[in-house]
Amino acid sequence: MGKKKKRKKRKNRKRLLLLFIVLIVGISFYFIIPNKSFLKQIDNSTVANITYYDIYGIHMNFKGNIKISNNVENLKLILTNGKEEIDTKATFTKENNKYIFSTSKYINDGINLEKLNKGDYYLLIKGTKNNKNIYYSLQNKTDYQNLNYYTLTKNNHNNKIDINWDQYNNISVLNFKIKETNLPANIYDITIDPGHDINDSGKLACSDGSPVTTSGTCLTGTLYKESNINLNIAKELKNQLEDLGYKVKLTRTSKNDAVPTYGNNSSAETANQTKSKFNLALHHNSSGIDGGLSSLKGLELYVADNIDFKLSELFVDNIIKYANTTTSPKDLDKVQNGIYQRFFTEEELLQDDNKPATKTTNTLYYYSIREVGGIATGAYNKKNNYYNSNNTAESYLFELGYLDNVQELKNIINNKKGYAKGIAQAIQTYLNDQSPSYH
Repeated sequence: MGKKKKRKKRKNRKRLLLLFIVLIVGISFYFIIPNKSFLKQIDNSTVANITYYDIYGIHMNFKGNIKISNNVENLKLILTNGKEEIDTKATFTKENNKYIFSTSKYINDGINLEKLNKGDYYLLIKGTKNNKNIYYSLQNKTDYQNLNYYTLTKNNHNNKIDINWDQYNNISVLNFKIKETNLPANIYDITIDPGHDINDSGKLACSDGSPVTTSGTCLTGTLYKESNINLNIAKELKNQLEDLGYKVKLTRTSKNDAVPTYGNNSSAETANQTKSKFNLALHHNSSGIDGGLSSLKGLELYVADNIDFKLSELFVDNIIKYANTTTSPKDLDKVQNGIYQRFFTEEELLQDDNKPATKTTNTLYYYSIREVGGIATGAYNKKNNYYNSNNTAESYLFELGYLDNVQELKNIINNKKGYAKGIAQAIQTYLNDQSPSYH
């Protein structure tokens, strides 16, 4: 009798183990193995045209158009895996016999790639027709093809997003395949570019406000070079960002480094070589008044055109808070307190050998913003390997203060941790606000 009970228990355990295995396999198929059967719902008689798409920073944007009949309503651009749908919040505007759609009017807004969970998703247009859902696929009408994106490091983890133009039953479909990965050695989250280098020291200033001599020395006081100050703050910022868990790349690590403008490991290209999401160019200002007598002081943050100012405002607020400084009173190029956008004048553009003669005045002046941003920011210099890239870093240029204001110089020299903390905390706050998933 005891042996029969034992055999029965063993059989029951085997049945439970088999049931457990079947359950695990079923869950795997449901959540992991992609099920494309829902794509059968796509109306293959109509296809949307994608005329623009890019990744700028952590956001992806699409523009396009679709011709559909008048009785289709409630158009949305969605990401779906067949079980759930993510509304991208795209706007649809009817023009003549077609709809024009766009994910955002800002280059640093749109589909937040950091918020997507692991899995397989497809980008489709959804509408309703006679109270029933109807779906349309997207076809690529640009010169660009597949992209990949590595998410920012969070708790020592990263996801890789492969964005591929595929086919399903002869229908064009855009697939987002998201899976956890180890970040490759040459991939970084954030790039810091300490302005100037061994060949160009930038502004020179004496600690006591005395004029710098023609030989580049101070008769009294200590000589400070902008290039070295930029590097010191950059190293401190790198440490603070790494303490927050991010992987950070400096364009130079020594005051003796020479950093080219374009090419491998250059100030304009390193961010995009390393697939960084943010590029932070650190500089300091000067008014040109000798002797530390400048009345100008304070922060000036230069940003790209057509951006949402959320992160810019956080940079300004946090630097003021932690660096014990203020915003610059300068009005030229100011768009908001502490935030500036500088563009070429007509004359400057005509004098620029890299740019064809033109009368436009909406071309961004600073290469560390314009050229880093690729097509999103109007990059044009063909020395830049990424001038026509649609997968680029979101870039900011910081003029942290005026070195020819003796009081501000003292604060900058003595408070590098405060300036670094202001920038680091702004990024962390911004990403924390952006990070909750769509689900």
